[in-house]
Amino acid sequence: MVDAVVSALAVAGHENLPVIVAETGWPSTGGDQTEVDAKLEYAEMYIRGLVGHLRSGVGTPLKKEGVSQAYIFELIDKDNVKKGTRNWGILYANTSKKYHVEFSGCGGIGVGRVLSMRVCLLWWLLVGFFLV
Repeated sequence: MVDAVVSALAVAGHENLPVIVAETGWPSTGGDQTEVDAKLEYAEMYIRGLVGHLRSGVGTPLKKEGVSQAYIFELIDKDNVKKGTRNWGILYANTSKKYHVEFSGCGGIGVGRVLSMRVCLLWWLLVGFFLV
């Protein structure tokens, strides 16, 4: 999908614009019984793969350096979930950790790798805020 955006930007004459992934995630619970892919295991696998990919520094065929920013949707599950609503948070509603994904250890990533850095910074700033 990133390469599709890069191609469209190039056609429009904006091949040097940074690509920002505004929201990405996987639901850990579905809105109803038919959403068989909305499971905690799949959501953790997606988040783990995303963080691993961001740390690797590997981009795409058209965007070798990767995207400049990415934001995980969403930080915390909603407390009062109505029937038919999905949970997307990387934390439970009580702010406890939902997945066994290491968001720290960003020291080895250079400033140019803002994507991984932002994931780590957002994690520590927001979790630290809610745990105070």
